[in-house]
Amino acid sequence: MGTKGRRKSSSCVYEEPTLLSDVAKIQNLAKEKGFYDGDSLDIEKLINEISSQSPASPIEIRKIPMLSYLSGSLCYKDGKWIMTVNSKHHENRQRFTLAHELAHYILHKEKNTEFEDSTFFRGNNMDSLEYMANDFAATLLMPDEKIVSYINEGVRNLGKLAKIFNVSAAAMKYKVEKLGYKVR
Repeated sequence: MGTKGRRKSSSCVYEEPTLLSDVAKIQNLAKEKGFYDGDSLDIEKLINEISSQSPASPIEIRKIPMLSYLSGSLCYKDGKWIMTVNSKHHENRQRFTLAHELAHYILHKEKNTEFEDSTFFRGNNMDSLEYMANDFAATLLMPDEKIVSYINEGVRNLGKLAKIFNVSAAAMKYKVEKLGYKVR
């Protein structure tokens, strides 16, 4: 489960920021700005808001056709971060890709200047930065407490849960398993 990523990086050593507190702050920002439709986060509005709050590191989103195994990329060019998403992928997959690239922007932009991510949740060749970006994206789009609440209310179908949060069934499976539930 995961994604392969290529990055250009420096050899500096650093400590990763605390994941959940950063995600919680971002979720609170999204709530304050009204970026939720039910339980579905408008990730593009959130990214644009974060970009507007970071004039020294603006983000530009580009949706373009890419090879099918590529999900997206993030690179720093000409004074801004370019977040590219594969326009051939389903909208829900694009949303996860945007959240994943946002994770790289927030957590790893000080270390790397370029990320290229291939198919999420498939393959076994993921490094810790990619796991962290996947966990960040999954937490941002599918908050733990909301998933647990739906499961406790009897929603046990991955497709139904995925539809509530506008994510792919693969992303929901990843999230539910990370929460410790067994998926058949």
